[in-house]
Order: sequence, then C-alpha cells, then structure tokens
Amino acid sequence: MSAVSIWSAWGSPVRNCNPYRVQIYLLKAPHQIVGCSISDDENYSTPITLHRKPHNSRERNSKVNIGRLVGALLPVFFVLVLGYIAGRRHAFNGEQAAGLSKLALGFALPAALFVNMTDIPRNLLLEQVPLVIALFLAHVGLFVVALVLLGLIPSLKGRPSVILALMLSSSAAPVFGISVLRPLLGDTSAGTVSLVALSIDFVIPIAIVFLEMHNPERAAARGQSSPIAIGIKGGLKSPLLWAPVLGILSVLAGVHIPSEVASSLAMIGSATSGVAVFTVGLILASHTFRLSKIVLLGTLGRITIQTNVLFALLQLMHISGQFARESLVCASFPMATVVVLFAAKYKTLEEEAASILLLSTISLLVTVPVTLAIGG
Repeated sequence: MSAVSIWSAWGSPVRNCNPYRVQIYLLKAPHQIVGCSISDDENYSTPITLHRKPHNSRERNSKVNIGRLVGALLPVFFVLVLGYIAGRRHAFNGEQAAGLSKLALGFALPAALFVNMTDIPRNLLLEQVPLVIALFLAHVGLFVVALVLLGLIPSLKGRPSVILALMLSSSAAPVFGISVLRPLLGDTSAGTVSLVALSIDFVIPIAIVFLEMHNPERAAARGQSSPIAIGIKGGLKSPLLWAPVLGILSVLAGVHIPSEVASSLAMIGSATSGVAVFTVGLILASHTFRLSKIVLLGTLGRITIQTNVLFALLQLMHISGQFARESLVCASFPMATVVVLFAAKYKTLEEEAASILLLSTISLLVTVPVTLAIGG
C-alpha cells in the first residue's frame, strides 16, 4: 500500500496518513487540498508532512467557481433579507436589535476569533508579521490620511469627516468575513478575519477620540473624562481587540488550549455569522434609504480605496500567499456596521451612513469575485 503526501493551506504534519485517511480528509475538507503525491513508503507511523504548494500554482489560484461563489453569498443575502423583513415588520424593537448586535460582536465573534487564532501553527503566524504591518497601514494609516483630507472640505469639517474616514478605513469583515470566505477559500480565512478585525479595532478608539473632541455635549459638560481617555477605554473594553490578541499570544507562547475549552468557545462562536448578518438586516430596516452624491461617492470609496491601498502595500512589501489574498477580499467588504451606530450616537450623517451600508452590502456580488481575480 502506498503512502500519500497532501498539499494543503496549513503546512502542518499528519500522522498515520494512509490512503484511506486521505479519502476521508478529501471528503471532509476538499477546499483545503491543493494537490497530493503518492510514494511507496508503507511506514504509516512516520509523520507525513503536508506541503504548501507554490503561490503561483494554477490549482490554488484559479478563479473561483461561480457555483461556489453563489453558494457562499446566497446564504448571506438570505439571512440579510430575513433580518430586513423582520425589522420592517417590527418583529424586533431597537433594544432587541441592540441585544443581538451585542451577542454577535461582544460574545460570539470574539470567541470565534480566539479559537481560530489558536488553530494557526506558530511558524505560519510568525510569517504573517509583514501582512500585519500592511493591514495596520491600510486601516490606521488610511483613517488618519482620510481624516486630514476630508477635514479640508468646509462642509465636512468636524464629525462628518470622522464618520467618513471611519467608513473608508473599516470594513464589515468581522461580520461577513467567515461566512463569505470560508466556503470559498477554506479554514485559513478565519485567521485572516482575526488579523483584519484586530486592525479595525485599533481604528475605532482613534475615531472615538476625534468624535468626542467634536462633541458639543462633551464640551458643555464639566468634569467629564478627556476624549483620549474615552477612546482608550472604549478600545480596551472591546472583546474584538483583546480576543485576537490573546489568541496570538497563546500561539506564540506555545500555550495549549484544552479541547474542552476550544469546543465550548467554538459553540458560541458558531452563532457569529447568522446573528451578525441578521442584525445588519435589522439595522438597514430601521433607517430610510437616501440616494445622494455623498452616498454614491462614499459607497464607491468604501469598496475601492482601501482595497487599492492594501493591494499597493502588498506589492511594495512583496507579500503574497493565501492570507494576503483573503485580506484583500476583506478590504473590499461593506462598511462596518459600527459606523452606522456612531452616526446615530453622534447625530451625524445618519441616513447617509445607513444608505452606504446598504449599497456596499449589495456590492458584495461584484467586489468578491473581482477582488479574488485581482488577488490571483
């Protein structure tokens, strides 16, 4: 009997890898297999390494099958429309919608991000340091540059420039990332979403600082905390910030997460995609759609600017691979739902933010296949 070597996305070893186990593996995770080779080694007790195929492999970089693309996006839009209908029929009030959002972004998603980060091999995670730098530049750097440029426009000075800069520099990757990318590109997408979410959660505290600086209610109140303190406190309180960080530290320190703990977190984490996308539908239903120049330009900017910035950084820094490709797709995702929440809280561009969220969400039908094609 012949032994089998498999090329997968991870590059981790598998023991006792005989052809029968390979058949099961192919059935369970066909999207992770790049290729395989057969040898005459019958010593199955020896570890057989899963090799990662070169980045320019035709199999790995072929265009995504239309059927798989539809299969990945159709459930997302189904749940989104379901949430929208529920919102229009007032099946959920504002407090209930806020509760669902808190469940998805405060509990389920952080648990999923932590577990997924701990699943990434240490050597593979260390290889992503250049990508992490590129992601920070494409998020934090883009926010700062956009804030300065938009602040030069008289009609956008103050809070409008902060809301728009946040819209350009933060995507809904934490909401849509796993549900869209995992069916298309495999389990590595969960690790990518964790890295992107980490970058986004460094942008949000900075945005809170500037929003508070331009908040007339804060200026009128005495004895209130400084905007910088409010921003730092808001960032540190976010589980979306410290959950991926804890996952990364666990991997780097070689800390083994017991299977019982991982499975417990995975159970609550499995609720992420459905609840988060459903909540987006509720948010869209609670706002009036308004088509205007700022909505059209904002939508176009959301789905193109950050994608092009990250693409340029990846080229300049010579970063390639599956994680880079998935990060590029995440950059083209719709506007982050937190922008709508901030717009409502600070009473700035409320209808425009909700309208941009709707149009940029619909644009998933175009941005995902186009970005996948660009990323190779």
